[in-house]
Amino acid sequence: MDYDLAEIAVLASSMRDDTGRSSACALEHLTEEDFATPDRQRIFAVLSKLAPACNDVDVMMELPELSETVSYISQQYGGGNVERYVDHLIEHRNVRAVNRALLSAQDGVLTEKSAEEIASSFNAEVSKAFTSRKGQVHVKQAVQDAHAEFLAQDAGDFSAIPTGFSRLDSHLGGLKNGCLYVIGARPGVGKSALAIHLAMQAARKGIRSSYASLEMTASECSGRMLANASGVPRPTMQGALTVQHKNKLADTASSMKAWPITFKDDNQATLEAFGAFLAQQRLEGDLGFAVIDYLQLLSSPGFESRTQEVSAISRSLKSMAMEFEIPILALSQLNRSSTRENRKPTLSDLRESGSIEQDADCVILLDVEKQLNASTDCVWMNLAKNRNGETGQSYVSFEKPLGRFSTHIEPRLNDDKPVSPSELPW
Repeated sequence: MDYDLAEIAVLASSMRDDTGRSSACALEHLTEEDFATPDRQRIFAVLSKLAPACNDVDVMMELPELSETVSYISQQYGGGNVERYVDHLIEHRNVRAVNRALLSAQDGVLTEKSAEEIASSFNAEVSKAFTSRKGQVHVKQAVQDAHAEFLAQDAGDFSAIPTGFSRLDSHLGGLKNGCLYVIGARPGVGKSALAIHLAMQAARKGIRSSYASLEMTASECSGRMLANASGVPRPTMQGALTVQHKNKLADTASSMKAWPITFKDDNQATLEAFGAFLAQQRLEGDLGFAVIDYLQLLSSPGFESRTQEVSAISRSLKSMAMEFEIPILALSQLNRSSTRENRKPTLSDLRESGSIEQDADCVILLDVEKQLNASTDCVWMNLAKNRNGETGQSYVSFEKPLGRFSTHIEPRLNDDKPVSPSELPW
């Protein structure tokens, strides 16, 4: 299809369609930059201003100096579905973006940038071009989508990733696309283990996950998953594994090979590198879930203070969640205030930035309530922020050698009063 013809068809149909559907479709997916000439860009800008009720006469009144051009274009409309022309303009936009990325990569070669840096930038630019661009959405369409989501959730058929904790899921509805989730805890409480648990939940549903740990290698992360899934802890001395253990490990490792999880296994801790990682994953197929462990290890140069830098990072992570249309889970360290003051952590304890709390859709805080035995802790789990629902708190057991969390416990809040899970807030 001729690109010039597609431009004219989109503009003409938007001025000649009394239903307003053509202009709505064009305005949802296109911008002025998708048109080749300044005149057509100005016409599209006016259509954006007047939509949905606009015609060629209205446009001429706004652009009298372009009346002949507007008249000519409007007369070319022959009816039919405008979506195919919009799709053609989007395809042309993507081709231009790929060409720009190629030129940028060539410049990188000439300026002797590293191959990894060139590849990361190329992947990021191309992926961004292929991310669907949404514009104006009328309440009619928006409420229809919301209604469908309500019915899907009620029927148990929706794309959100279950956490594996039924009461937490009843508050969150699972981990949803476009949302930023934050787990905050002091070191050693189990936030990385909980992130790995959630990545495994996604994998078991066949959802492609990208896991970026800035503290552990891919082998260490998968080792934790292997221990969790098999029930066999990592051996700490020679001869610790029995024949039964070895068989369990072999069977579990074999099944895990089909899990759709990719680890970011390098020492690049920049926000740009994480974005490029997600972009590359998107190019290779559907992307459903991403984890960054942990937020305070990311860097984004160019800020006067670390607080400003972390604020920019948290905002960018939320933007990435919306751009890639996936849930992103970011782990966060807490400051020492709660430990020093011998109290439960609160949202204000999120380390280095109050913006983390603002940007996150949901924040889960963890703290060790007490030690149940030598290898298991009772962990306080507080859904301290939930943008789209209720907050609440509960208790889970954390079996440290296996990295396993469970709600099937009877945690003791003090030495003489056992509390069953049914009595807890979740």
